[in-house]
Amino acid sequence: MEVQALQLNLAEVEEPIRNRVAESGLIQLELSELIKIDCVELDFTNMLKEGMVVIEKEFRAKVAELNEEDYAGKGVGLTVNPDAIIPDWAWMVVSSKLSKAEFVVVGGLESAKAEALRKGIENVDTDAYKDARIIVRGCDEACGPEGLLLFLNKVRPLVKSIMFGEACSTVPVFKKK
Repeated sequence: MEVQALQLNLAEVEEPIRNRVAESGLIQLELSELIKIDCVELDFTNMLKEGMVVIEKEFRAKVAELNEEDYAGKGVGLTVNPDAIIPDWAWMVVSSKLSKAEFVVVGGLESAKAEALRKGIENVDTDAYKDARIIVRGCDEACGPEGLLLFLNKVRPLVKSIMFGEACSTVPVFKKK
């Protein structure tokens, strides 16, 4: 008898379920959403003699075989065996073959993603953040401290407040006086 008394008849509920976070005017943002450039890694270890040394003639021939269309419009992160002996000009030779890429950086995929995020933040529409209350989502894996600082410095003059975390648990970062 008590179990029946505790059951809720949904037909009797007058108020619909509300999303109070959506109604609050808070802007929840994952910085990875600002990345508009696909990123790839190019490891050129296989262009080296035994994966260790640049032999100029052989190296240039292998670089010439790269299909630059594979990298067109993408962010490219160059990487190589860390124990290899690489003259500085070799990085330039590889990069010059990738002229159709959006950008080329040293440091592999991680560095390419960081550069893509930097470009995304650089190009963000700041009007969307005028007098806004922003939560930068904490579970976003695409950024780290550098991306967070870039974003903060870009929007801080415009916003009412910036918080970090999730709507249910935020850390206040900045509040306009």
